[in-house]
Amino acid sequence: MSNKNILAIIIFLGILVFLGYLFYNVLIFILLSIIFASVGSPLMQLLQKIKIRNCACSTSLAAGITLLALVGLIMLCFYILIPLVMYEVEAVARIFREGNDPALYTQALGNWLHQADFFLREHGFLSNNEHIGDILLIQMKSFIGSISISSVIGNIISFAGALLILLFSVIFLTFFALKDKEIFFKMVRSAIPVSFRENYDRILEQSKVQVVRYFYGVFLDNIIFGIAIGVACYFANIPNALLIGFLAGIFNIIPYIGPFIAMGLGLAISITSLLPHNPSAEILSLLFWKLAIIFAILKAVDAFVLTPIIFGKSMKIHPIEIFIIILLAGYIGGITAMIFAVPAYSMLRIIIKEFFGSYYFDKESIEH
Repeated sequence: MSNKNILAIIIFLGILVFLGYLFYNVLIFILLSIIFASVGSPLMQLLQKIKIRNCACSTSLAAGITLLALVGLIMLCFYILIPLVMYEVEAVARIFREGNDPALYTQALGNWLHQADFFLREHGFLSNNEHIGDILLIQMKSFIGSISISSVIGNIISFAGALLILLFSVIFLTFFALKDKEIFFKMVRSAIPVSFRENYDRILEQSKVQVVRYFYGVFLDNIIFGIAIGVACYFANIPNALLIGFLAGIFNIIPYIGPFIAMGLGLAISITSLLPHNPSAEILSLLFWKLAIIFAILKAVDAFVLTPIIFGKSMKIHPIEIFIIILLAGYIGGITAMIFAVPAYSMLRIIIKEFFGSYYFDKESIEH
């Protein structure tokens, strides 16, 4: 390969990366639609095989039915989740509606904070004249003082608008992705110089397999992790084990920090369930340690057993590589970048192998 071709490839790839960074929202819409189309592809193929009076189901009709099935599945998940959340809200509201003495909960919270003070002082995190309750109160006052009603309303309106755009865009793009699975790849191919289209076809063939494997792996890993958390919480007599397991499976898609978020939400949900029973500080402490131990053990199993099995072998990427890539992506682009870091890195490896394989890989690895 001549130096001129190498320079052209590098410039072209640089332009693609820059455009992807500049319009990352649109790129996410397209990626989500491709993922949903891949999930609905088996149903799409099944519908197209069905014949009624020798009339086959049209592509548009099959795509519409598949899209409705995907939307229905997502709505079913929310239908299961929302009543559980509303039950927790109702449990908290019932406390005040039935006239329970708030002093009981204040006393229980005070005892728990006193134990936290003792633990933190014993391990050198607090001085003798510091209290965790005072620190939390100062931070809460600072946070409340920084809140502006106009900015909150503006953020709500902005979030609602962004959510509507997301839903409409993904549904619209998914419909056409179901009708023609190659539509987005054809659009990219038409923008590539003719001399590099054969390279693009080979890159696409390999990367599609890798990306599909990755997202199916993520889906399987989250299901296993969520079920394991839910079952463990059930046998540990933690309230709302089903809801905690569901949240754990959802937030586990965020690498490394997702389970901590799920644990915090699970702890809040469990405490609200116990409030009507006037829990003591010992019960709340036990609840915290139960959740901490369950999440720590199962996340360790997920990180050191499931992840290498599901991702390491299917994508041929070492767990250390995965960790470093996700860490770098988090610093560059936050949570969204962390979610898509591994498939993006896998595609980059394939591109480098295709164009610069003779420089970075031996002959045997290039052939495979």
